[in-house]
Amino acid sequence: MILSRRDVVAGAVALAGLPSQAARPQAPSAWLTAWLAAFNDPRAQAYPEFVKSHMPSLLPYLDEDLAVREASGGFLLLRSTETAPGAITGWLRDRHWDRFSKVLLSIGDQRIDDLSFAGAPAPAGFVIPRTGESDALKALGRKLRGEARASRFSGSVLVARDDEVLFREAYGWRDEDASRAATSATRYCIGSMGKMFTAVAVLQLISAGRLHLTDTIAMRLPDYPDTPLARSVTIEQLLTHTGGTGDFFGPEYEAHAGALRTPSDFIRLFGRRDALFGPGSRWGYSNFGFILLGAVLEQVSGDPWQVCLERSIFRVAGMTATSALGSRVDTAVPLSGSAATGLKPLPYYVGLPAGGGYSTIEDLHRFAIALHQGALLDPAHIRLLTTPKVPAGDAQWSLGLRVALRNGEACYGHRGSAPGVSADFAVYPRSGHLVVALCNRGHPHALNAAEFIGARLPAT
Repeated sequence: MILSRRDVVAGAVALAGLPSQAARPQAPSAWLTAWLAAFNDPRAQAYPEFVKSHMPSLLPYLDEDLAVREASGGFLLLRSTETAPGAITGWLRDRHWDRFSKVLLSIGDQRIDDLSFAGAPAPAGFVIPRTGESDALKALGRKLRGEARASRFSGSVLVARDDEVLFREAYGWRDEDASRAATSATRYCIGSMGKMFTAVAVLQLISAGRLHLTDTIAMRLPDYPDTPLARSVTIEQLLTHTGGTGDFFGPEYEAHAGALRTPSDFIRLFGRRDALFGPGSRWGYSNFGFILLGAVLEQVSGDPWQVCLERSIFRVAGMTATSALGSRVDTAVPLSGSAATGLKPLPYYVGLPAGGGYSTIEDLHRFAIALHQGALLDPAHIRLLTTPKVPAGDAQWSLGLRVALRNGEACYGHRGSAPGVSADFAVYPRSGHLVVALCNRGHPHALNAAEFIGARLPAT
């Protein structure tokens, strides 16, 4: 599941600190220049100093920002525009990867009040040439080995064409003290990637006639509070994130997190909320919507949602290493922060229907094969799972998956991110390629690797 408040969390290494109070920048452009200098400063402690002095409201996100700074290698500023009084947007490119993003700074009284990031399209004329399969895989290996040597990458990556594995490598460590090396069998938290299992299980019930896309929450969850949301939001809208059901992360979640273990627990706490927007009127990513789909699985099947996934997906596909819980024995520890400032271990996340479970690159390859061979869904419902249906930012959404273009080539799959978690699963239907990247560092570590090879593999 997605735990960060930003679409793309990115931060910085920083200046030793701005000059004295009187000499601080006043114009938004000057603050952007100072922030970017901080982001790119090679000294490990520079950015923490900058945040404490000039961006104190962002201290809770410092470790995430440090992780992104380490992954990106710093930013190159392409252009900037003052978008409102006291606000400036800068368009940036990673130094170490092909990634582009934009940063919005909101300037308050002698400090930066807020900083938010989003992905950005490549500038006109920027082209990554596709190569032969062998050359693309060699380039990926060189890139990841270099990043791992510099302690900027820790994870496992698999590239396959249909059922043939072309590339299978692991880098870095499973824990903060570098005592256990990562392997291709290491389990990682997959974050929101777990939503695709929930979506497949729901489509299996629809295929069997036990559930319908037009069913509402109220029809399928009789104990759900009687609200306009429950009476109007459909299964299809939950799958496509168009129900307006929103998220659950925030102060109320933090206050009760220890008691939230089942879909029913979440419904008791969050079930009386209104829809954020008119159901079906637009797309809005919703973790709570997939909690509700988990509750529907339980209501229709009579079993806990984990049992449904184990029985109807994991066992069928031979995914013996995939489950809702992590274990020190075989699972990478989520690590926040950066190697330069000290990695911090985080507790294992508990899996939910909205994500947070654990898997391996091998198991996710088995999942892709089982889908492709029709072991999990018939052709009609595979089309529902993989065909874009609604616009979703820079991509589209099907009944459960993100469908997008990478370097002009269509792919479908899912991502996952949280502090200490980064995961990407992408299938390229024209060429038959699959790319899986799992990391125990935060966003965008896995996405960088996945996009690097996805942009270079031959399209057919």
